[in-house]
Amino acid sequence: MQAYGYALVEDERPGRFDERAAIGLGVQPGPDFGRLQDGETVKTATGAEVRPEQVLGEPRAGRKVVLSGDTAPCEITAVVAHSADLLVHEATFGDEEADRARETGHTTARAAAQLAAEAEVTLLALTHLSPRHPAGALRAEAREMFENTIVPRDFDRVDVPLPEKGEPVHVRVRGEPAVDLAAAEARTEP
Repeated sequence: MQAYGYALVEDERPGRFDERAAIGLGVQPGPDFGRLQDGETVKTATGAEVRPEQVLGEPRAGRKVVLSGDTAPCEITAVVAHSADLLVHEATFGDEEADRARETGHTTARAAAQLAAEAEVTLLALTHLSPRHPAGALRAEAREMFENTIVPRDFDRVDVPLPEKGEPVHVRVRGEPAVDLAAAEARTEP
């Protein structure tokens, strides 16, 4: 059985520009700042050369989102999803129907979570759930293997900020961040 998945991967971004270091090396603010940020070497008024690595920090990662198709877990998905900010994976069945999932080319919530853990993703979003299985039960099953698992509803979204600005956030359709009800209840108990 053939299934398609997609990986949306942003290019690595240049490191942060150190304006003070550039000025200290004799670079005048203006177009030469931009040239340095674009990877070009520039000459100062005295003729000294300033290279980008002298004024740029370490390169910064882009974002990575992986969308698996309607499929059983497979090694290529784990490889492609490695270090993804978000993995969207189907979870048609609960673990009690693992045999049926294999027979029909689908995934259990636990198997999707295991794949997410092995791939070291930041957030797992389970989709394509069978209506026979309550979403909360499948989420709980997955969280036994991979805590950072959500089951978004129709029209929910996941905001994926740049890596240095935090982790992905599940936003409910009405715009408020999703609340982990079990965690919220635990905080309110005496």
